[in-house]
Amino acid sequence: MVLIFTDNEQLDKELNKSIENSRIVYYPDYILEEQQANILIATIQPNKYNFKDFMLKVREKNIRVILILENDKVKELKDALLLGIYDIIFDPFDLKDVTQKITNPNPFSEISKYIKNILELETI
Repeated sequence: MVLIFTDNEQLDKELNKSIENSRIVYYPDYILEEQQANILIATIQPNKYNFKDFMLKVREKNIRVILILENDKVKELKDALLLGIYDIIFDPFDLKDVTQKITNPNPFSEISKYIKNILELETI
């Protein structure tokens, strides 16, 4: 089961139509209660949880996250990488980019440059 939690109604509908066995989700508690989910397609959304706490709970359920971020400068990128979220798509993107991530996860080499940047910043 692929859960879609993007807070973008148009994108949600297009993804739901393009992805077999998917469901649009409107509140975070549903994601944490869902027993069949194995992938979550999400953006950073305001909700009762902060991003890091929420994604930690999601990852503890062994749900793979495909995260859509505005750019590689958002502070949540570091938290995502530390939580093992490596399937990250930056704006601008195409619907095809998101659907391809389901079957073609990012190899470590794709995100290692972001990890290097974080590590370099912390050692200065």
